Order: sequence, then structure tokens, then C-alpha cells
Amino acid sequence: MYGTVLIMKYTLLTVLVLAEISSVLSYAMYWNGEFVPWIPKYSNLTNMKCPNKTCTPDPLKHQWTREDCCVCRAKPLWEIPVDSTVRLQLEYVRRNGIAEVFSEEQNKSQYYSLYHSQGYLSKLPINICDFPNIVRIDLQSNELTEVGNLSCLSMLDILDLSYNKIHFIGNDSFLSLTNLRELRVTHNGLQTLAPSTLTSLPLFRADFSHNNMSSIEFSNMISESDFCEITFASNNISNIVNTNNFEIDPDKNYRGGIVDLVGNSFTTFIDFEKLGITDIAILGKVLSYGFVMPDVKWTCDCHMEPYLELAEDVIKRIWRDYFNISCWLPLEYRGKTIPDIVKEGRLDIFICNLTVEQKCPPKCKCFFQPKERRTVVDCSGVGLTELPPYVPSGNRFSNNLTLIFKDNNITHFGNRSYLTDATVLDMSGNKVSTFSHEAIEMLPDDIELNFADNDFKKVPRAFQTLNPCKSKFGDVTIDCGCDTEWMKTWANNRGLKQCSNMSSLVCETDSGLIPVDEISAVDICKPENIMITISIILSILSTLIMIIFGIVYLFRYEIYLLQRKYFLRNSASKVGFLLKYDAFVSFNDENDELRIWVLNVLVRHLEASGYRLFVPCRDLPPGSIKEEEILEQIINSRKYLIILCDYYQQHDITWTQIEWKYIWCHFRQYMERNIIVINFDQLETSEQTDPKLRAFVRLGYDIDFSNRKHDLFVTVKSRLGAPLKSLFFHGNKKTKFMAHNLITNKGLFDPFTLVDSTKIKLEL
Repeated sequence: MYGTVLIMKYTLLTVLVLAEISSVLSYAMYWNGEFVPWIPKYSNLTNMKCPNKTCTPDPLKHQWTREDCCVCRAKPLWEIPVDSTVRLQLEYVRRNGIAEVFSEEQNKSQYYSLYHSQGYLSKLPINICDFPNIVRIDLQSNELTEVGNLSCLSMLDILDLSYNKIHFIGNDSFLSLTNLRELRVTHNGLQTLAPSTLTSLPLFRADFSHNNMSSIEFSNMISESDFCEITFASNNISNIVNTNNFEIDPDKNYRGGIVDLVGNSFTTFIDFEKLGITDIAILGKVLSYGFVMPDVKWTCDCHMEPYLELAEDVIKRIWRDYFNISCWLPLEYRGKTIPDIVKEGRLDIFICNLTVEQKCPPKCKCFFQPKERRTVVDCSGVGLTELPPYVPSGNRFSNNLTLIFKDNNITHFGNRSYLTDATVLDMSGNKVSTFSHEAIEMLPDDIELNFADNDFKKVPRAFQTLNPCKSKFGDVTIDCGCDTEWMKTWANNRGLKQCSNMSSLVCETDSGLIPVDEISAVDICKPENIMITISIILSILSTLIMIIFGIVYLFRYEIYLLQRKYFLRNSASKVGFLLKYDAFVSFNDENDELRIWVLNVLVRHLEASGYRLFVPCRDLPPGSIKEEEILEQIINSRKYLIILCDYYQQHDITWTQIEWKYIWCHFRQYMERNIIVINFDQLETSEQTDPKLRAFVRLGYDIDFSNRKHDLFVTVKSRLGAPLKSLFFHGNKKTKFMAHNLITNKGLFDPFTLVDSTKIKLEL
């Protein structure tokens, strides 16, 4: 009996073992047949297999592709049919959480995995690089405070660092992990994920949920390869930022996947322009992305509109079931789903209200409306007595203003700088009786204008550039005169009859009311009015002539200097080879400071450069008749160098006055001569008593002594020109000549005509 039981027991055990072997073999055969090799299109992973049946989409039922499915469901070779990796053992070597790993199997062709949770590991194992074939690391629930150096683990496929204390992840943390497919860093208190940390990784899944991030970098949501899901759920994220100025490259393909942002603090939609996407069309590069945010209390405003407008034609593709979001604010649209709004063509409701700080006039309602590409300023019935001094500016639609100022108490249509950007202007229901001519001229030609129900009796001629079919005046009776005859041409040329419902303009004449397109000069211009008009015109002309003559007289010397510079220069004769001096230097030699500078600095520098100068206080021969000698040397000088100071033209300084008188006379008489003024005391125009010198200073022809460019001598030499090569000097010999009249009556040089310097006629 016992033997029989024993036989039955072993028989049953054998059957169970065989059944288990059969089950394993059939399981292996199933998985090997179900999964087929697969290489992702946009990454270099070569060890992946994809389920064959479940990832074969029916094009009539599914919008996803086989590639989309494989990204989410593929498995590496070492997980099919079961996990075939060799588990590494971990041993702590120090009390502070430092450990090493080891394996009893030393086959380098094996794939390794490391599992260690609920421990007190503070850093990665110190010898982890001894096992470069590690494909999976699971270090959940330890004491890690940083990712550590993983650059040696290029084959790493899955990394799980959840439930640790990692608060910061740099963009170089995973840089060398070219095969990293899954990454989990949940429940760490993570605050910062550096820009572009995930951009270059071939990740299929990444989980950063349940952390403390308040913002997320745009670059960490964008990938050039397909991914299944990146989740930032259950953080405190309120906005998406772009601190490293990441830009979408129009020449690249961004494949995308699901970006899970559930359980965060968003209230306003993603402002893609603040993320560096200035061309909204580039958003097409990320249209295949799905942003999961169903629990957000969205404020449906202008920040959402550009993205919705771009997505309008493919809304079914973008807004999947899990993205059926709805508006929370404004209240009138609460509960209305965004896909429904888009399908109804109501994108115009997405606006952003502007505040007083954004230059919205008090009591007015201002908003910009991306769908219409405009900024609206509505000041209807708020008691305005004049046009607002300012309206919102500086936004992308401030050059397309819709201004609604109707039903106020405005009596004068004044000039405002923002009128140049107005495309719609409603001034109806005011008390406008007068217009600023400049304000009308500022209005664009194609503006939609409404001036109905106002009090004006005159229409400024500046209105003639506007389209009457876009300018509504209502029923207006005009006090017509000769100055309103233009209205007939305006009405006929611009087709006022074709839009008679816009305006009814009639002239009040002695013959009754006449439509503006039918008036004639006889109806509105009386003979006495014509004479009055002519008298006014003549009076204005005579006044203008008197003003012009007064200005010409007041600035006669300035006009002469300008005329001489631009119109008379070509008539100058070349007499340099007959002159004795390059320049006659005139200054107040009683000013000790000035005299020292002129003799020791200016004259010394110029003479060292080859110039010959006549300085009265230095070069006048003893016993000579001073005035005659001064006159003769003025005649013998090519240029005149005036050093202007406070006392140059004082009445008690006789010799500078005489010098200046002869210099100006000779300057006026001969075109080849020139005057160079150095403003030593930096005198202003108003400080010059002599009108001729005042003209030099007013026109800026003087050389400022302060000369901030430090090129005083360069400027002086430039105006003097090259030094003379005169017949008067040959080496060290001094050849004496009688004074000659170098200019004949015809303005030509005659070296054989003698001149008596005492008989020069002065032209003052």
C-alpha cells in the first residue's frame, strides 16, 4: 500500500514538472513569435523588438502608426521572453552610504541589472564603471542627493531614481547615455531640471511626477525622436520657460508624443511667442504633440488664440479625448470646450484686457484681439471732453487700432500721435464743431470713419484724401464758401453717390440747400468774397516778403559766408606763388595769457611745419608806420588767422579793430583769401559784438579752442593748406619787392602793377 502511494506521488510530481516545462516552452515560443525585431526611425537603438499583432493599425480605425505603437510597447532583447539579465549584488563599504557592486558571474558578454531599494545608499556604487554592460538600474527609496557620474554606462536602458532626495539635475547628467530609453525620477523634491537635459536623449518614457518644480523648460518637452510619454504631473508648475533661448529648427523634424502636465498650477495657456517662437507657423513642428492638462482652470484669452488658429484645420488630430479642455474664465464661456469654440469659428472671443498701467484711458475698456490682429479702445459714453492723450501701445497689434469714442462730449477733434495707427475711428454722437488740420492729415487714407451726429458746419479740406464710402458723416448741413468748392470734386471722383447711405452732405446757399456734388462756384462764391480772399492773400504775401527781407538783413553776413563757400569759390585766383606769408595772425597782444600761447605754442608749431606767419607784435619793424605796415602785410598774406578772445573787439583796443577792418575788406575783395577763426575763450554767438565775427561763430566756422578731439593744430593746418612756395624767399636770402596790386579790376593777377597801400579803398 505504501509503495503504491509512493509511486503515485512520484508520477504526479513528474507530470507537474513536465507541465511546467511545456508551459515555459510554449510561453517562450509565444513571445518569440509575437515580438519581431524593430529599429526606431529616429534613434540608433538596435536591440529592440516590437509586438507584431497589437502594433499593426487598422487605417480605418486608428490615427496612430506602427511607429507610435512600437515606441510605447517595444521591449529590449534581454526582457523577451523573460528577464535574462544578471543581477549585481551590492555591499556597503562605509557607514555613510558608500557601496560597491559585485557579481559571482564574470562573463563580460552578460547584461547586468542592479536593484537596491529601501536602503541608505548616498552615492552611486564607487566601482559601477567596472560593469559597463549594465542595462537597468533601480535605486528607489535610498538617500541619493545627486545623479552622479553615469557616463561610463553607455548601454544603460532603464534608470529609476525615484524616492530619493535629488533636488537638481544638470543638463550633463545623462549626456553619454546614448541608449537610455526609460528614466524615472519621481518623489524626489526635485526643483530644477536644467535646460536641454532631455533634448538629445533617445527616451521613450520619462517620469518627473510628484516633485516641486514651479516651471519647466520648453527644451525639455521637445525631442527630435519619437517618445511615448514625458510626465511632469503633480508638480507646482505654473509656466513654461525658455531660459536658454532654445529655438525650433525649421529644417528638423520633431516627432513628439504625450506631455503629461496633469495636477499642476497652470491658469493661462502657453505663450509660444515668449518661448522664442516669433513665427507662429513654426508651431507646425510640434503639432503631433499631445499636451495633457484636463484639470486646468483655463483662462481663455489672447495667449491661447494663436495656437488655436494654427490648429484650426487639424483640430481633430490635436485635441484627442484626453485633451478635451474647457474654459474656466471668463465667466460667460465657463464650461465651453475649446474644440467646440474652434469648430464654431469663434476665435475672436480670445482677447486680453489691458489696464491703466498699459495706457488704457481711465473708464475705458481696452483689449487686444489676435484673431482680428487689432487693439480695441472702447471709451463709449464715459464723459470725454477731448480725445484721450494716450492709448495702449508697444504690443504687436498697436499699429492696428480700433478707436471707439462715441457718445461723449468732445467738441474739438485734436491732434494725437496714435491717430496714424487707427484703422477704425468712431466719433459719432459727440459735439465736434472744429477740427485740427494736422489731426485729419494723420488719419490713414483707408480708415473707417464715423462722424455722424456732431455739430460741425465746416469740413476741413484735409478730408479730401479719405474715401467717402468709408467716411460716415450722417446728415450734415455745411456753411459753404469758396473754400469748400473742393468737396464737389471729392464727391464726384470718389463715388459719394455709390454710398449715399453713409453721408448726406448739403450746402446752405442763398438759393437753398444744394448737395455738395451739385454745387458750383456761382452758388457759393460771391464777388465780394472773391475780393476779400484776394486782399487776404496779398496781405499775407506782403507780410511774408517783409519778414523775408528782415531775416535776410539780420543774417546778411551769414548769407554772404554761405554764398562765398558754396557758389563763389570757383572764381578765386591762384596767387600763392606771389605772396609773402601763409597767414597774418591777428589777436589782442595785451592779453598776456593769449600772447604767450600764440607765440610759444601756435606760431612755433606752425612755423616748424613750414608755414610763414606775420605776427604784428613780433614782426613789425621798429620805427615803421604801424597802420601802413599792417595793411601791407595783410595784402601779402594768403590767409588770416583770428584768435578770438573776450577783448578782441573792445572799443579801447584800437589795433585789433584796425586789423579786423583791413582783413574783412581784403577778404571781401579777393576770393582766394580766407579767414580762420580760433575761438580761444569759447565765446557764444550772443557774446560777439561784431556781426561779421558773430556770423562765423553762428555758422560753426570757428575752431573751438577746447577741441575735444585734440586735433586743433591738425584742423588749423587743414584750413591753411600746404605752405607757400613764394618768390619772396629763396633759402636764407630775403629778396625785397615793392608792394604789388595782385588783382586787376577783372579779378586777374598782374604782378607788374604797383600798389600804394595807403590808397586801398576799404569796403565796409
